[in-house]
Amino acid sequence: MQSFFKIIKDMETKLHALLAEMQEIKQKAHELEEENAQLRKRLAAACRERGVVCAEQGEAEKTGEGFINLLELYDQGFHVCNLNFGGRRTAGCLFCMAFLRKEHEPGAKRTEG
Repeated sequence: MQSFFKIIKDMETKLHALLAEMQEIKQKAHELEEENAQLRKRLAAACRERGVVCAEQGEAEKTGEGFINLLELYDQGFHVCNLNFGGRRTAGCLFCMAFLRKEHEPGAKRTEG
């Protein structure tokens, strides 16, 4: 029978390996979200330059100037999420990226104030 401490040490090793794998997945998700935000910004700019109505999933919608401003703020290193709005970002923020993705979805409810 294995000693109790050997079992705990083995479990700890497995947990560290799982944590490392989770960090890799988190980093990849972050990279994909950053790329997605950049592509959205480029699409919005292209639509704005051409005065084209942007269509996504069959629904036509004009890219809003407010959304473009939020993308530009995010790209300049500021938070656009409700948790840290206007604060400086040192890295990507999943809350900001989720907010930008939600705002860009067709049929998303937008608050106009």
